[in-house]
Amino acid sequence: MCYTNATYLVKSHYRKEVIKMSKKIFFINGFGGGREDSLELRDSLEEKGYEFTYLDLPGQFGAKDVTIDDFEELLAYFEGYFPDEEIILMGHSIGAEIAAYLSTRLTQIERVIMLDGGILTNEDVGKTLAESMEETKEVLSQIGGDELSEEGLLELMKLNDAMKLTIIRPDYKTPTLLLLSDSEEELPIKMQRLEERQNPYVDYKVIQKASHNLYADQPDLTVKLIAEWLANARI
Repeated sequence: MCYTNATYLVKSHYRKEVIKMSKKIFFINGFGGGREDSLELRDSLEEKGYEFTYLDLPGQFGAKDVTIDDFEELLAYFEGYFPDEEIILMGHSIGAEIAAYLSTRLTQIERVIMLDGGILTNEDVGKTLAESMEETKEVLSQIGGDELSEEGLLELMKLNDAMKLTIIRPDYKTPTLLLLSDSEEELPIKMQRLEERQNPYVDYKVIQKASHNLYADQPDLTVKLIAEWLANARI
């Protein structure tokens, strides 16, 4: 299959009944992604009438001193930020996997948006968890600064590995949009995994000319696709 001649590709499993959607979007960034990196994304979403709330990933920036050791601690950390009403939870990279997992534990999460994450395991890219952690330690050392906690982020990697792709579980039923970059290195295996692990509650779109940080590379297009999906979301 060729992906080079279209701005984006869409695969949908929409259902029949249209419902009123929440306009509150909470965003969990990935490793090293700060609040300032999501400003264009925030502005574009707010222009379309959505409320945008940024959440610090445990172990970095505003939550640098937070270390999460198990799933219950992860749940308690994020649950404290959410209102007692329906919300849309969006995540990038490891934040995407966390968003999907949280939706299986918290009933107020009515929709999930995953930005280039939550579709591949370490094994899919030929690595062990230990190898991935060593690579992450190297990247964190290159970034430097005092806003990232190596211990906190590596503990989060262990939990992420234990999740083992929430969206492929038979009982995963949260309506989800998965946006993927067109990285030549990883897109073929992502598409293969999507075909092998089909879930009728997960729609995916491939954004061309975008790196892993697709929401920063293509903020307007990313928001356009999100808004279109939410406007047409069905149950």
